[in-house]
Amino acid sequence: MKLKEALHKYEEIQKRSKKEMANLLQEYTKRIEHMILDILKSLQQLNEKEIPKKVDPRLARIVKMERETYVRALQNMLGKIQDIKDVEKILPEISRLHIAHGRHLLLIFEKDVYKINNLLKSLSNEYAKYVSEIEKLQPKEIMAKKLLKEIKDLEKHIHEEEQSLRDLVEMLDKLNERKKKLEESSEFIALRENEKELKKEISREELNLRSKVSKLQKPIKRMRLPDNRAREFLKDSGYALEHPHEFLRLLEEISDKLDKKYQNTVEWAKKNISTKTQKLKELKRQLTEVEIELSHFKAEEESLHKSIDELKQKINKKEEKIKALKEELQKIEKQLEESLSELEKIIGEKIDY
Repeated sequence: MKLKEALHKYEEIQKRSKKEMANLLQEYTKRIEHMILDILKSLQQLNEKEIPKKVDPRLARIVKMERETYVRALQNMLGKIQDIKDVEKILPEISRLHIAHGRHLLLIFEKDVYKINNLLKSLSNEYAKYVSEIEKLQPKEIMAKKLLKEIKDLEKHIHEEEQSLRDLVEMLDKLNERKKKLEESSEFIALRENEKELKKEISREELNLRSKVSKLQKPIKRMRLPDNRAREFLKDSGYALEHPHEFLRLLEEISDKLDKKYQNTVEWAKKNISTKTQKLKELKRQLTEVEIELSHFKAEEESLHKSIDELKQKINKKEEKIKALKEELQKIEKQLEESLSELEKIIGEKIDY
């Protein structure tokens, strides 16, 4: 049997069951109407009975108040019953009523209270029979239709999410391609190479100059000169590179006081330091120009790198979401299989879905 036909058959079974349950409700409601009248009659009889004169007056007052409360409360509870289903609502209230107001009443009107209790028990038993018969009539709820819709909606959602994932992956590929083209562009490569070579040359020149002039730190230190130029040079030999003219003037002033073994270094400094520092200055100027040009490429590279990272995070989240949706789909499909198995039992035929 096709699923659509099976669901239609199930709906017909439900309709018949509802009709039978409605008839059962009327039948049992009529039954309990007589029982309720008997309980109300017994309550009236209890209310009208005289309390024996031999009963202790204090106990008589308690019993009288307890009886009024008991009768009035039970009458109100029974008045709430419109049909058999309402019996369920009053059973817990009746139980609480007996605990609160039955103790003293039993001492004087034991037979009447037991009679009412037996009638109430019969009412409760009648409700239990009704529930038992209703359970037999009521077919197990089948969620197949609802589950099929959930599956259809979920599959559509998964399809949309997978398309969104494909779009994100395509965007990522394009960004990676742009980044690759940028990093492999001849201009970018040339600028990076140029930057690297300039930095290397600047480092080599600075190291060479420092190595030469630093030989003069030791003798100048021994001279204990009260000169700011000397102090700066002793702190960092790079002073000679940054302030070559001041450093050369210092050497002019102190060269005749230096030992002979340092004269060669002084002479080298006098001949080379100006041209060397000028060259160093030019190299740094060139490096600055290269770094300015390179910064535009690096800014674009960084922007692409950031966009790629953000896109990767979105893709990961999207993949996790799709995985969760597919797990939910499997769960609902399993529920559908169980639901259809129940439906096959109800209609007594195998379902082709």
